[in-house]
Amino acid sequence: MKQDVKKLIIAKNIGFCFGVTKAVNLARKLLDKEKKLLCLGDLVHNAVVMDELKNKGFCVIKDTKSVKNAPFIIRSHGLPPSVLKEIKNSNVPIFDATCSFVKKVQNLVKTFAEKNFFIFLVGDSQHPEIQALKEIAGKNCLIISPYNPKVNKKITHKQCAIIAQTTLSSEMYKSAIKKIVEKFPDKDIEILNTICPVSIKRQQEAKNLAKNTDLFLVVGGKKSSNTKKLFIIGKNINNNTYQIEKLSDLENIEIEKFNKIGIISGASTDINFINILINNLKHTGYKKITRRK
Repeated sequence: MKQDVKKLIIAKNIGFCFGVTKAVNLARKLLDKEKKLLCLGDLVHNAVVMDELKNKGFCVIKDTKSVKNAPFIIRSHGLPPSVLKEIKNSNVPIFDATCSFVKKVQNLVKTFAEKNFFIFLVGDSQHPEIQALKEIAGKNCLIISPYNPKVNKKITHKQCAIIAQTTLSSEMYKSAIKKIVEKFPDKDIEILNTICPVSIKRQQEAKNLAKNTDLFLVVGGKKSSNTKKLFIIGKNINNNTYQIEKLSDLENIEIEKFNKIGIISGASTDINFINILINNLKHTGYKKITRRK
């Protein structure tokens, strides 16, 4: 009897997104010239990538007081205006690696704030992107958790806007929108589609892969918001869904039990690491198949 070929189904959308590519390439270029490069928080939410940069002289600092005697790079998630102002006062060279799509959303929030709209920000209150957007929005703003979208606030504004964190899942955003609209039926609410197109494509592909594989691996950092959303999507469909941040994470999975493995990655996962993971699995008898659609 012919034995079934063990398959690795690789997502079409893997590796760095355009925003992370810009940030990491800029950091690498600067580190080739400079002995030290400062950043407030991680440049991107991926431990493997950050370890590589740190080995070259990248320094993650905790506050603006530490900005001195070296160039500074703005992380891909952006910074609150007040923090950026403090850094500019430090008189060090500043390089902006903010994702262009995040900047677009920042400008959108600023526009609605200037029009005196009340702004609902749907996202993680601890995420740097949301923290920056909150400051730009000003006092007429409320952060809504995507995991438990409750609205316990009286709003006097007639006009409101709902804006999502760029890495949010579409389902979470729809759920939050429904709760807000039901809570304020008398308001004029403008709903903005601010989820990154890259995130949407990967979420759609994650659903398909999780549904059609025995084991679904989501490759990316534990701190990565978009990776976490892909994992949640996969886990809701396929109980054999695991997040892989480093190769040793595979040791917790009985790989040999599965005939068809699906692999997708978060937007801050280096393609080199993904290829190492794939080659590791190929050596155990799996054949790589790349999705075309």
